[in-house]
Amino acid sequence: MLRLDAILYAGVALSCISTVAGQVTNPPFQWGFSGTQSVFSSLPSCQTFPVAVTPLSMHPVPPFYMIAFAVGGAPITSYIGKNASTLSWQVQHPAGTRLILTVLDSTGTSAGVDSLIYNVTEGSTTQCLPPAGTEPPFNVTANVTDTLTTCEPWGLTIRGGTPPYHVTLAALNAPVVTNVTMGPTDSVFTYIDRADPNGQLIASVSDSNGSWATGSPIVRTQGSSNVDCPGLVTSFGPAGSNGTQPTHSSHKRLGTILGATLGALLVLCSLAFWALRRQRQKYQQNGNSPHGDSGVIDISPFRTEPSDSWYQSATIPPATVISNSKSVGQLRHIDSSTHTGTTAGSPTASPTASPPVIMRELPPPYASPPGESILKRVTNNPS
Repeated sequence: MLRLDAILYAGVALSCISTVAGQVTNPPFQWGFSGTQSVFSSLPSCQTFPVAVTPLSMHPVPPFYMIAFAVGGAPITSYIGKNASTLSWQVQHPAGTRLILTVLDSTGTSAGVDSLIYNVTEGSTTQCLPPAGTEPPFNVTANVTDTLTTCEPWGLTIRGGTPPYHVTLAALNAPVVTNVTMGPTDSVFTYIDRADPNGQLIASVSDSNGSWATGSPIVRTQGSSNVDCPGLVTSFGPAGSNGTQPTHSSHKRLGTILGATLGALLVLCSLAFWALRRQRQKYQQNGNSPHGDSGVIDISPFRTEPSDSWYQSATIPPATVISNSKSVGQLRHIDSSTHTGTTAGSPTASPTASPPVIMRELPPPYASPPGESILKRVTNNPS
């Protein structure tokens, strides 16, 4: 029997996430229940129904398969035959299951998703139902389980199974299903909602062995029909340290913590400013200054100093200053006489000259070098 991953992802795996949004108006071929047997929204367990496939823009390649996506459960892929006009499908989910249905051909091309969610009811027998699994747990959970708004991120977290994982997105009445293959170490998938509003969207996950995960989440879509979502990209990546995807409540808690922290910092800064101001007023009242001059910190980029300051006795080499020219490597040299009080054109300083004023550049009053400020991935998340 053909492997699930070969069925489901040959060809379709290359489809874009945006196809869920309904940008493809018609499927390449269509399917439906056929024959005289009436099919309503209720499907008895273990009952068999006739199915037919009709070509539209292309001829499908047999054999054909039905994928029954179980809301909150695990999908089942069933072989339904080779002849497009005489296919048959048996309901293999237990009573109480809600199903979303689609048909694929052997290349993995979808004939579109049905517009209904079917309810499985009690049948005449349960012998067709697969036995309960004994394998280790393999499941998928979501951070949103009710309503998803256009361009809102939908986070899926996968546990168990054998990676790499394949995520399948199916919207009611969509012309195609969308499949994404994640990386070998990825277990978190973030989908940017580009599905048509006023519908329902289900997400299912399978692993590299072809096994389906349980817990397939479903959401109702709402919002704008403009699904461009500029700057937002569907993504996936490895799980965080706790293996969970951030939820709405965790974002709210994070916002509360940040708000409280910033508020506390603002109070501390206000208290420090008040204490410093009181200290300066005290020094000024006593005629003293903590800085040895006017009592005010000079934050000007230049400060004037008398020529007999401490560095006057030192030998001052010619200063090299980078000019304002944009040419790389251009330098401007200032003669050392500028620093010794020598007048232009005279080799020695005049004994009667007034003491020169020497300018020295002081650094700006940065608490730390520029750029060393504190700054917050966002899968994750393909669009």
